[in-house]
Amino acid sequence: MHFDEIIFEKKDRVATVTMNRPERMNAWTPKMGAEMRAAMMDAERDPSIGAIIVTGAGRAYCAGADMGALSNIAQGNTSARSAEVEDEWMNQQRADYRNRYSWPLALSTPVIGAINGACVGLGFTTCLYQDIRIASENARMGLIFTQRGLAIEHGSSWMLPRIIGLARATELAITGRLVDAKEALEIGLVNRVAPQDKLMSVAHEIASGIASKCSPLGVAQAKKMIYQHLFTDLATGVREDDASMEMMTRSEDFKEGVKAFVEKRAPKFTGR
Repeated sequence: MHFDEIIFEKKDRVATVTMNRPERMNAWTPKMGAEMRAAMMDAERDPSIGAIIVTGAGRAYCAGADMGALSNIAQGNTSARSAEVEDEWMNQQRADYRNRYSWPLALSTPVIGAINGACVGLGFTTCLYQDIRIASENARMGLIFTQRGLAIEHGSSWMLPRIIGLARATELAITGRLVDAKEALEIGLVNRVAPQDKLMSVAHEIASGIASKCSPLGVAQAKKMIYQHLFTDLATGVREDDASMEMMTRSEDFKEGVKAFVEKRAPKFTGR
């Protein structure tokens, strides 16, 4: 599979997608977005892959939408509206996941963002749809839209308050200011902060741990329940969690997990 604007690698049950326009600070283009989706869907369909890492080449993670695209929008030549993604797999997902940026929530495979530098605008927005975010000490993150004559985009007004709380989300959206890695960790925007030269090893440690120690079926169900119940009440969450747990107790992974624990060995999960 050939890509022009990303690098796609698979190793030790982990897929890594690297945005690869370092000379433009990995500014987002429609082609890059399409290539990232193709690579991540390839990883999703590969039973040997247990986790996906997304990062950027060079000194930036993603500096937002490419200025060429923004200029076209400013001149009225195209629209900034988020389109639904149409394919057989996506058509099976709930409507909330069928747009250009929210679809990673529907993946069974967990997505880990390794934020290696500037992560602003559209780059910031896409991070909100990742499951785990690890920032390097050099990371700077922010919405910046109000400083460009724009406002919040692509569902980040819905996701961000659920990640960092209403008051903090409102402040970041209105001021457009950047937060450094330390503040990002303090407000819950990222899960961990790592030294710049250790970022990828930390991300790989987390990804490899999921891929080697956790049931693929259990991981998929846990992720599904977490996001699905953003749209429901507590009673529904309890009922559906319990139904999911009942289903899991009939799985081969559950039997293997118990057997491995009793035998004091690492489990060999199959995702069944």
